[in-house]
Amino acid sequence: MTEETKPTRNIVAETDVPFPIEQVWRAITDSEYIALWFMKNDLKPEFGHKFTFRSRPIERWDGEFQCQVLDVEENQKISYTWKGGHQELKGFGHFIDTMAIWTLTPNADGSTHVRFEHEGFDMSEEMDGCFEAMSKGSQSILRTLNKMMPDFVEEWATTNS
Repeated sequence: MTEETKPTRNIVAETDVPFPIEQVWRAITDSEYIALWFMKNDLKPEFGHKFTFRSRPIERWDGEFQCQVLDVEENQKISYTWKGGHQELKGFGHFIDTMAIWTLTPNADGSTHVRFEHEGFDMSEEMDGCFEAMSKGSQSILRTLNKMMPDFVEEWATTNS
C-alpha cells in the first residue's frame, strides 16, 4: 500500500546579484552573514547538519525553525528541511514541514543569479496566511541580500578573508 501524496504549493523568488558566485555563496551559507540579512542561525553547509533559524516569536510559538541540510554543492546549491510552528498559531498554518533550496548560477557578466525555492506548503486554508507571509518574505530577503552584499564584499576585502 502506498501513501497518497497531498498536493502542495511552492514559493519561488529570484534575483540577480552583481557579485561573483563565490561571494554570494558565502553570504548564503555563512551563519554570521545570514544573520545580518535573514535570521539568526547556526547553519553549517555540511550534509546532515541540523540547525535552527531564530525569528521573532509569534503568540505561543518560540520563533524557531528546525532545519537539516539535505544537499550541498559548493558555489551552486544548498537545500535543507524547514520545520516549525505551534498548534495555536491560528491563521498562520499552525506547523510547517517544508524544504528550502538555494540555487546559484553564474551570469555572463560575472554577476550571480539567485533562485530561492520554498517547497511543500499544504493547500489548506489554514496555511494561506503563512504561505502569503512567506511569499512576501522571500522577495524581501532577496532584496535585503542584494542591498547588503556591497558591505559584505567590502568587509571581506578589508579583512582579507
